[in-house]
Amino acid sequence: MTQTFKETVKYFVQKRSKVLCVSLDASKAFDKVLHHGLFVKLINKGVPIVFIRLLCNWYKRMKCSVLWNNVLGDIFAVNCGVRQGGVLSAILFFIYVDDLIGELRNTGYGIYIGTLFVGCIL
Repeated sequence: MTQTFKETVKYFVQKRSKVLCVSLDASKAFDKVLHHGLFVKLINKGVPIVFIRLLCNWYKRMKCSVLWNNVLGDIFAVNCGVRQGGVLSAILFFIYVDDLIGELRNTGYGIYIGTLFVGCIL
């Protein structure tokens, strides 16, 4: 059963349980970034369209193959994910998940140190 973030928060609020720590398994998260969604978020953040077009072209042409036991497999198109080890990859991933962090902040749950929200550590 998959629950949304809001459903999970609602459950804990209704049960009046105290949550001391929340963890999100983000393993292979860079591989799950949907290109179209990333480009929409970049547009919404006001990133110059010339830069977004460059990224679109770059990601549209991304191809991979698998090397195993010195045998190179067939080339295939990569339809989601940001480039592993790419200089921009971490920034693009953080832009992609920024809405989730904003939703967490808007719930009022999390840790505040003064006015600094530290409810989500990435």
